[in-house]
Amino acid sequence: MNNSPFVVGNVIEIDGMKVLIEMNENSNALTYFYNGKTYRGVSIGEYIGIIRGPYKIVGKVEREYLKDMAKNIEEQRYDLNRYVRQVSINVLGSFYHGEFSFGIKAFPLIYNEVILLEDEEIRQIIGENVNDEYLIDLGETIQEGINVPIEWNKLFNTHFGIFGNTGSGKSNTLTKLFTELFKLEGETYKLFDKSNFLFLDFNGEYCEPNVFSEDKKVVKLNTKKKISEISEEDKISLEPKVFWNIETLSILFSATEQTQRPFLQKALDNYLSETGEITSEILAEKIYWGFINVFQANNNKDALRILKRVYKKIKLEEAPWENLIWHSLSNTYYHPAGTFYINKCQDQILIKASELNTKLNSDEIKENIRSLSLIEKLSVIVHLQLIYGLKYNHVQYEHINPLISRIESRAKDLDKVLTVSSNVEKSPITVISLRNCNQDIKKIVPLLISKQKYQQHKDDIENLGQRTFHLVIDEAHNILSDRSKREQELWKDYRLEVFEEIVKEGRKFGFYMTIASQRPADISPTIISQLHNFFIHRLVNDNDLRLIDNTISTLDRVSKNTIPSLGPGQCIVTGSSFNMPLIVQVKKLVKIHAPSSDNVDLVRLWINE
Repeated sequence: MNNSPFVVGNVIEIDGMKVLIEMNENSNALTYFYNGKTYRGVSIGEYIGIIRGPYKIVGKVEREYLKDMAKNIEEQRYDLNRYVRQVSINVLGSFYHGEFSFGIKAFPLIYNEVILLEDEEIRQIIGENVNDEYLIDLGETIQEGINVPIEWNKLFNTHFGIFGNTGSGKSNTLTKLFTELFKLEGETYKLFDKSNFLFLDFNGEYCEPNVFSEDKKVVKLNTKKKISEISEEDKISLEPKVFWNIETLSILFSATEQTQRPFLQKALDNYLSETGEITSEILAEKIYWGFINVFQANNNKDALRILKRVYKKIKLEEAPWENLIWHSLSNTYYHPAGTFYINKCQDQILIKASELNTKLNSDEIKENIRSLSLIEKLSVIVHLQLIYGLKYNHVQYEHINPLISRIESRAKDLDKVLTVSSNVEKSPITVISLRNCNQDIKKIVPLLISKQKYQQHKDDIENLGQRTFHLVIDEAHNILSDRSKREQELWKDYRLEVFEEIVKEGRKFGFYMTIASQRPADISPTIISQLHNFFIHRLVNDNDLRLIDNTISTLDRVSKNTIPSLGPGQCIVTGSSFNMPLIVQVKKLVKIHAPSSDNVDLVRLWINE
């Protein structure tokens, strides 16, 4: 029996979950008040009830229009009874004995009465099946002003995306969510003992001390400064076994699968010590053998030139026979003055090698070798490995030289952002700022870090299911785009495969990814399709809207149509962790806790003081 004082219409058509309602004459007010209770009026996006026996079926208004009862196009005059207001709703669930549940338990029938719902009933719909113990504060619904319940235990164990044009409030939403989560750390919950959070910050928005949490580590990578001006704290610290790894080096230097990667693997096999490092003693010994390989083989015009590059790196001057040149007709090295040819002086090679060994063991050169940077050591071993390969015709110079060129060109930048240490400090919250990095580093470093963290987490069998890792990528189109034209196709495919594997398989291992972007259409569709939850701010680009329409099945018609019109801070919350899409006004963080993403205040900037 209907106990609502506001019967506003009747059901006239049912098509599955879609129901057509013919409204009574007076049902257009915004709100109604009766016996101290507030009732919401009927408009797009509002909830209304349908009475059928003990069930109060709930639907959301998606469309409304006027039906012309006269159906006479020649007669344009308005009569009082000529037009009938009709609304189309989508059925969400039903009340039964005062308890609301989602899903279909009873379908409406033709002529069932349609009623308004109390505010308290709407609160119950929005907060249905929510555990109050696990809520974090995000904001309020735009129409009803009802606090939106976000259950952190159902959100942060999923992959989710935050999308919106610049200035729409997506950075505030990202910061708000994680700030509220980190507030839980204390006596009841020990987040930081069981989970790690890594933020890849392309624009340096989250580096201020009070953003997210005071208990965070900030690494400000910088390729614009001189290397002498950069401290070790502002570099990414990798364990030796992580850096001296074929996967890592292949990522850093875009090694081709067929030739350059096997070459790098052989170099690592030949030069790494038992502790997984390249020691100065190993390098000195291998330079000695590099000299012998050049002149014993005496079969390649490039070999001595390659060895001279090694001499230059360790600042070795006046090395034995460094002034010899290649004689093309005789196919041998010879002295410029014509005093001897190597093919006729093989017995002197070990004598000259001994002279070189004496120089290599001098205090000055030993110190030069010890002070080689990370990438300089790599450069030395690939040069020496190339000499070895040329001696036995294992490699072709033309195939390996591009790899060496990439190592040399990226050496200075990589030395500014990477360091190797056996004691890598681990922090529960780490923000890595890429604001002052060039484009190559912005592509390479996030890929390197993400792959290594994922592999380490996956390989930690003892803690599988006992720990979680949360990777957060802001401005994700910088690294997850499938439309970049600056990269080789093989390299782009590899980059996308890494992140697609994380988003497809990471959940099984407790590895979760959050992405934020102003251009979701630029991101790989595979990655977007694997996200579980979405926070969608204002988007106006047709490609972005088309992607949202084709990818997110939980959006209703009203929500989709609202996206281009959302105001700053307003977003649509939807996904597997939410019963239905909600349009939310996200609470703006106070300035001290907000990301550095505000627009410039032109009045303050330009005012003539």
